[in-house]
Order: sequence, then structure tokens, then C-alpha cells
Amino acid sequence: MMLFNKKKKLVSQNTSGNVNGKTMSNFYLSRQNSWLLCLCQCLNIAVVALELSTWMLIIIALSLAWQALLLQQNRATANTSRGKHPGTVQSNLASKRHSHGPSKQLATNISPVVLGIFALLGCVAIALTAKQVGILLSMVHLLCFSYALKGFELRTRRDFYQLLLLGLFILASALIFRQDLVFSLIILSLLIINLTVLLQFFSSENAFATNLKVVVVLLGQSALLAVVLFLVFPRLSPFWQVPFAKSAKTGLSDTVKPGDIANLTRSTKLAFRADFGGQKIPNYAQLYWRAMVLENYDGRQWRRQNKVTQNKADGSGTKSLIFDASNTEVLPLTYQVFVEASFQKYLFALAPAVVTGNASGITAQTDYTIQSSTIISQAKSYRLTSYLTAPLALELSPQSRQINLSYPQGSNPRLEQLALQLQHNYVDVQARAQAVLTLINQQNYSYTLQPPLLVNNSLDQFFFDSQAGFCVHYASAFTFLMRASGIPARLVTGYLGGEYNGVTNEVNSAGKIVNKGHLSIYQYDAHAWSEIWVAGKGWLRIDPTGAVDPQRVNIGWSNQLLQEQAELNNTFFNLYRMKNIAWLNTLRLQFDALDYQWTRWVIGFTSQQQYDLLKHWFGKMVPWKLALIIAVTLVLSMLMLMLLLHWLNRPKVKKQAFAQWQIIYHKAIDRLAKQGMEKPLAMTVNDFAKKIRQQYPELALVFTQLSASYNRLCYQTLSISEQEKQTVTMQQQYHHFIQVLKNSDKKHL
Repeated sequence: MMLFNKKKKLVSQNTSGNVNGKTMSNFYLSRQNSWLLCLCQCLNIAVVALELSTWMLIIIALSLAWQALLLQQNRATANTSRGKHPGTVQSNLASKRHSHGPSKQLATNISPVVLGIFALLGCVAIALTAKQVGILLSMVHLLCFSYALKGFELRTRRDFYQLLLLGLFILASALIFRQDLVFSLIILSLLIINLTVLLQFFSSENAFATNLKVVVVLLGQSALLAVVLFLVFPRLSPFWQVPFAKSAKTGLSDTVKPGDIANLTRSTKLAFRADFGGQKIPNYAQLYWRAMVLENYDGRQWRRQNKVTQNKADGSGTKSLIFDASNTEVLPLTYQVFVEASFQKYLFALAPAVVTGNASGITAQTDYTIQSSTIISQAKSYRLTSYLTAPLALELSPQSRQINLSYPQGSNPRLEQLALQLQHNYVDVQARAQAVLTLINQQNYSYTLQPPLLVNNSLDQFFFDSQAGFCVHYASAFTFLMRASGIPARLVTGYLGGEYNGVTNEVNSAGKIVNKGHLSIYQYDAHAWSEIWVAGKGWLRIDPTGAVDPQRVNIGWSNQLLQEQAELNNTFFNLYRMKNIAWLNTLRLQFDALDYQWTRWVIGFTSQQQYDLLKHWFGKMVPWKLALIIAVTLVLSMLMLMLLLHWLNRPKVKKQAFAQWQIIYHKAIDRLAKQGMEKPLAMTVNDFAKKIRQQYPELALVFTQLSASYNRLCYQTLSISEQEKQTVTMQQQYHHFIQVLKNSDKKHL
């Protein structure tokens, strides 16, 4: 594997020798580079550690620890060999074998057959778990597993290159799962470290910091070309799709049972952002971000309909799906949504909404939800126009009525009995719904993130016994009661509210009040509510959560819920603590604003934005203009590279290293110069000592002794021990000289 070279200047190379008629190729790697390479492996694996299974992390950790142990053993062996017979030819040869020997020496600790069997067993384990974790994560597992094992067969320069390339592939794979600003900066830092290790292999005579500086400068020089290509190179659709990753899915699910969303609210991960472009942002109670409509209930959980009619969201002809276009009282609200990678298809909208602008790959559903035609594997942006006061589905088809009235008979008998009483007492549909909300509000119900467990997710047990739950508990029980009492009802999941980050109520040049900022919606904003269908009004949103915890619906999380979340997370950087520390919360909001700009202009930079930007800068875009821009950029990049190489290859003035006795003597000369006794450059040490004896008799003896010691150390052949002893003597003479010089000054005073 990795061997050490103790020389100050190391030239890594492949050499060839002939042993018993067989040609062997040796690969040399310094001890410093070996440890740097091992460190790179650990850091590269760390960025994808959250995506790996526990058993795979254990295997990788053991492999890296084993490699580190072999490195340490190799160092100890080299030290032992050098210490057995110091000074002999045999000991020097042994030392060289351990210091410069081929990397195969470590590889003999692991038989290739054993390593092959272990690799085969690992691949079999990955294949067996592929169905559970998904194709994408299986590929990441295989990549990391190969990366960990490759270190055991680092015998040639080619192996070294392959190991570094595997590390770069892992860094690129990590960006599939996260692309936010912090993570991108971490990946960039690791890329710099990996490239520095590669440069250190070829320029080991330089310090690591020097090579690090060279890599940073080179990347900075290439940044101009990268930015121009990012802006002008055509943004083509990918030729392949990212494979589905089951365990990578985040956010809501298309199957929901009581307690699911309560678990999701423990996460502080960003779900999406919304920018209203300076328009007045709706009140918190209107920010119901619709994701999925769940209409099938089997007595334990809610499911989405298998087939939902889809309409292409191309911005044309979709208003008829929502409302009568002649209704001028409905005011439009246009906004941009930037959704994070969730590895699911659902998107978010304030229903009813129409997708505007370039909406390729987005479809509108008849249940007023928005979906992507492909899995959302990276940040995605889209533009919507919502009509918040427009009715939803004034007409209800017989099929939809049947679906939204069905429920498993006998699954919750006490709720069914209550539903019959409500149907008898309240003929009016909305009055019946209000009666349930009043009941919840007046009884001893509580809203909590830690509801008690229910037997088979029984709604009867929740509504009549525990009376403690989260939004899904109340929405599920309410929807069940509505259906059982003869009212079409369904469950809707999505997000409620959002955290505003920006300047509120700023007056622009036209004297109009605008909001400069965006909304950040996190996973803890996940919510569930109900919808009932009323003749002449369509689907009406009813949120039972407002009956038990009005603050959650009107202004956001209560202090009690924030404290519960802090207890469940049990981390320092949680929502409750950060919002209660003013300076930390301000810092968090500022960084969120910076991350939003990164998402908006880099991650969410679409082909339409690219075309609009280039048209604004250069007018109508034609192929020759793009070619000219790229050519100019290449020329400028080459010029910068040439200037950089010229600067790196400039002659450097080497500083001469002085021995300790030289430093002592020159310090004495400097002290005499301050007293007006300056030594001419052409004068020898002995002549200057003679001059001091003639002019300053009180310094004659001590300075003559100091000069004699200096001459002896400079010109006589002394052993190391003699040099050290003479240097100590010269140091004592210098102190005596300083004392005599001070006494001489006092006499003259």
C-alpha cells in the first residue's frame, strides 16, 4: 500500500527492476502524502455518510482504520530497523528498504484472494439490499465500498490516480442529494484538498500550504471560464434521469396515518421557498401550500387515488379547470416557487393555481395539485398564478362523490354513531361541520407533537379517549365524521405558513408598499387539513387544528410546540433555541437570504432565465455571438494562465540559513556597531578582533575568545558533539561579552 520516504525532497516515481527474471514496478509515496490521502478518504466518505446504510459505514470505517494501522506499523518498522545497528551499512540499507520500499510491502498484509472474496461478499450484500434502498443509493454504496477497498491495493501510480478519481466521483455524487450553499462550499473545499494531494504527489519538495495556494489560484483562474460557460452555454436537458432512491425521499408521503406528520415536524430541513416579487404576501392563515389530496381511507391510513386526471400546465386553457374566467372579482397572485430535492413528484401551490411561463415537465391535477412529470432530484423552480378566493369544483362528479363518501363500515363505531347524531341534529352542511369544530374547541382536547400511540390507528380511541394529537389526528377524525354524516370530504396534506425573510412594507419610488423578501417553508411546517364539498360553493377548506390551537393556524407555532420540538431534537442548533437568541436568529436569517440567492441564480437558473439575460446584455442571440463570447473567454483564460505560470516560475531569492554560532557572532557585531565600532565588510574576523584590542582594551580578552570560537566552528572539522559543545561555550562567551560591554558603558558615563 502506502510507503514512506524520509528524504526532504521526494520525487514520486515508478521504477523497474528485475527479480528472478520477473519485471516489477515499484510505487513510492511519502509518509505525509500517505496520511493526506487517508484523510481525503475519510472526508470524502463523510459527505455522503448520511446516505449510507449503517452496515456499510461500519465496513468503510474498519477498512480506513485498518489502512491507518498499516501506515503506523510501517513507520514503526522503519524506525526499528534504523535503530538496530546505527551507523552500519546494513542498518542504512534496512532503513532504505523501509523508507523507500515498494508499496507492495503493506499489501502483503492482505492476500489478494482474501481481498477479492471480501469485495465479492460486499457486492452481494449491496445487491441484496438494492430493492430496499433503491438503485441510486445502491450505486453510491458500491462507489464508496470500492473507494474504501482500493486503498489496500495501492501498488502503482495508476492505482493512485484511480483512488483520487473515485474520491472526485463521490464528491460529485454528494451533490445529487444536497445543493445548498453551505454544502456546496464544503464540496468545493474538499475538491481543493483532493487536488492539493495530487499536486503534493508531484511537488513533494513544496510545503502542503504552498501547493494548496497553487490549487486555489488555479481554480480561481478557471472560475472566469466556468462562469461564462454557465451563463452562455446552452442549458440542455439531461440525457438520462437520476435513478429513484427510496431512502432519499424527504417530506410528505402519499400514504398518511395519524402521527406521520408529527414525526416530520421534528425536521428543520428546508422544503421550498416562495418569492412574491414585491407583492403583498397573503396572511398567514391563507398560506395553505397544497401538495397532495388523499381520498381513500381503509380504516388505518389515507391514500391518494391511483389515477388522477392530468392536464398539461402550459398556462393556456387551464383556468376553466379552476373558475369562470369572467369573474373579475378574483384577483390573481403571481409568485415563484423554488423547491428542494425531495425525490418525489408532488409540488406546492396556493390553490387554485395556474402554472405560468415555461412550465415544461409540470402537470396540473383535477384535485388542484401540481406535479412534476419526473422525480425531483435537484432544486427546481416554477412560476404560479393563484386565485385564492376562487371556488374549487362547483360541480362534483358521481364518481368523486362516491369516493369521498366511502369509509370502512364498523372501523370506528363510536364516531359513526356521533355522525348519525350530527346528521339528525344539523341539516345544513356547514352547520354540521361547525358543530364538530365547536365540540373540539369546548372539550379537553390538546395539540401536541408527542401524541399517545393508538391501537391500529383507531380514530375512536383518539377522539373519545386520548384526545391528544397533531393535525393529522384532527383532520382524519373530522373527515371521517363528515363522510359518515353524508358530506363528501377528503384529507389534504401540504404545508402551512412560512417564515418571512426580508424587508416588510417598504415604499417604492411610485409610493406603493412592497415586500422585499421571500418565504422559507421548512419540513416542520408540514400540515394536514380537511375539505368538504358544499353545493354552490365547491370544496371548502376546514382546518380542525384551528379549533384546538388557533395560534398554529393564524400566526404559527406556539411556544409550547417549539419547546416540544427542542426536546425531541435534543440539539443545540434547533428552531426553539435559535429563535430565542436574537443575534443567532439574525445571523441565521441573513445566511438564509444568501442561500436563497444561491438557489435562485445558480441552482434554479433555467434556460428561460439564461435566454432573457443574454438578450438583455447582447440583444438578439445568434450562434455567432455565443461562439464569440466563448472564444474571448478562452483567450482571457489562457492569458491569465500564462501570467500565473510566469509568476510561479519567477526566480526566487533563497534565504541563506545561518548556523547558531554565526547568529551569535553577528549579534555581537551588531552590538559593537551601535557603540560606533562598525566592522568593515572586507575586514577579516582576526583583523577586526585586533582592532578591538587596540582601541578598546577592556573588550580585548572576551571579544578575542568569542572570535576564536567563531573561527574554530567555521573552519575546523568538528564532530557533531564537538560543535554542540563549542556552540554552548560561544554562547557563554557572548553573555560575558555583553556584560563587559555594559560595564564599559557605565565607566564612561
